[in-house]
Amino acid sequence: MKKTTLLFLLLSVSFALAQNTILWTIKKEGKPHTSYLLGTYHQMGNSYVDSLKTVTRALQSSQLAIFENIDTGEKLASFLNTRLENFSYKEKLSKKYLKDLEEIAKNWAVPVSKLSPPELRLKLEQIYYETQCGTIRPTDTSKVFDSYLIKMAKKNSVEVLGLESNDLMTSYINKTDRTEWKDVKKEIYTWLDNIKMKRETQTLCSMAEAYKKQKLDYQLGSECAETVIISSRNAVWLPIIEKNIAEKKSFIAVGYAHLTGKCGLVTQLREAGYKVEPVYDLSK
Repeated sequence: MKKTTLLFLLLSVSFALAQNTILWTIKKEGKPHTSYLLGTYHQMGNSYVDSLKTVTRALQSSQLAIFENIDTGEKLASFLNTRLENFSYKEKLSKKYLKDLEEIAKNWAVPVSKLSPPELRLKLEQIYYETQCGTIRPTDTSKVFDSYLIKMAKKNSVEVLGLESNDLMTSYINKTDRTEWKDVKKEIYTWLDNIKMKRETQTLCSMAEAYKKQKLDYQLGSECAETVIISSRNAVWLPIIEKNIAEKKSFIAVGYAHLTGKCGLVTQLREAGYKVEPVYDLSK
């Protein structure tokens, strides 16, 4: 009961401080064009994206669209499937959880034997959000926000640019401080239980609900933890983004977390002299 009360209190504070948008304009004095910065929620179906008329119009009117990675989907699966199989997970996981995992993973494009422990943990998190949080409708033809935008950009002859390759992206995932089975096994068990028993949805899906309502607290004045996944990648991406928005009307779409805090792209671009402002009512 106390945990539930605390959760609602934290969410209420977050909503009160929220910048009610996921889209920002980027402008600089002396530059004639406006670029856009979008914070995505990766496991979000195309029906939600289609409802954001302002977002799709901004993308279609841009000269260049910049994404974390433009070789996801089938290309990422092909990249991972070039690895040699490693069946050590069958020795590391208990029989109960191994059975649950094999049932959940039976139709995966990349088998468990070709995933590292952190990659498996991340994959199970994604499966949970896809299946339990209502972010993807049965009629959706695309399950990934970013991939759908990439297809849209190509369809509208907008040049696309990836900030990192599949090799670099997976290396970041595997550079976390918890990379061995002993470090992540309990988390894998927890995600398997969450998926199988459809539990913790009120807590774990609260971020998805806040995102869909665009009630997000970017905490722009908060210090960032030094992490490979967020702050280190932002530092690498920023010069690439700056170079391109100086030359072309650009549309940048990266995970929402990359916009938050002092290390986030909103604050970093502002400190570089850009005017970065929220865009409201994205349904028009």
